[in-house]
Amino acid sequence: MKKKKINKKKLIILLIIIFIIILESYNILINLLFYFNKYKINNNILLEIDTTILNKIQGGPGSFLRGINEIIPFSTNKCNFIPSSIINFIFNIDYYYFTFPQFKESQFEKLVKSKIINKYILGPVFVPKKWEFFPDFNEWEENRFSEILNLTKAIAVHSKRVMNYLSLRSNTTYNIDKFKIIRACSNLKPKKVKQFNERKIDIIFFEKYADFNHSIQGEKLFSLFNKTKKKIVSIKYGSYNKKILKKLANNSKFIIYFSFYDTGAIGLKEIQNFGVISFVHQEDLIINNETCFLIPELANFHNMKPAFEKIMATIEIISTKCPDCELIANKNQYANNCQNSLRDFCKNLF
Repeated sequence: MKKKKINKKKLIILLIIIFIIILESYNILINLLFYFNKYKINNNILLEIDTTILNKIQGGPGSFLRGINEIIPFSTNKCNFIPSSIINFIFNIDYYYFTFPQFKESQFEKLVKSKIINKYILGPVFVPKKWEFFPDFNEWEENRFSEILNLTKAIAVHSKRVMNYLSLRSNTTYNIDKFKIIRACSNLKPKKVKQFNERKIDIIFFEKYADFNHSIQGEKLFSLFNKTKKKIVSIKYGSYNKKILKKLANNSKFIIYFSFYDTGAIGLKEIQNFGVISFVHQEDLIINNETCFLIPELANFHNMKPAFEKIMATIEIISTKCPDCELIANKNQYANNCQNSLRDFCKNLF
């Protein structure tokens, strides 16, 4: 009988598949040992973070979850945060954390009936769907929000402002302790940070009108700066990509974050991490009193001149000092880092 010739192409493909299987098995083993050692040695609370939707979400919610995913597995004094994994079934998971829960009402009912809903932490991308209209009773999560808050371990939010707003609007101030703060974060760390005098753009004017339209006020403010000798560049939320953002951030000195309203502001954090000094009108977006300035006048609906004058005066003072952008970047990166966000979140939870 004639021997069959071995198809070299098929053999190569088969060897590649075998190699991938071996590699995956090795990775699972390493992860298994890591989880086992961490869990057994310090006997921390074990929290599984849902990472199954990483490739399904974009924008700020996607950036936030990707930032968290970059640093897990991660341990604090009390908590072990681990990602979703096929090996997790061997552990006694204490809590399940969904940053962007996409449950149907029927799935929620099953969790209630199985009596494990008290192990679930939901948010910060949960409610409101629309800031101004919360609670919208056409959305099942908002219609049953009081019940969800009561039954789950916690509802995660980005700030006290969001917590106070949700609790007041939903008449759940009596249960306000169930809200737990997890700060928005970004691990973005540029390889090279340009110094102040190397930057050609004075101001990034970042416009975002997700809930309330202040575009007319934005035009007036931009016009006031445009009449000065300062170079100002406007970018609008959703009209840029990461490559453009990074290039712009490393070539700019200041940013006016003109957003109405924001709960996380991941885009701002990414820009801050390049050593850009920021002006904001939301107190909860101040991460460092040396690198961020609160300008409540930016929210004026009729007169933008007070905001313009206040920002210009601050810019002139800072510009004469020629600040160290690398030092500013380091301070911002520390405040925005996802490890610090999870550390604080653990303290808030337990």
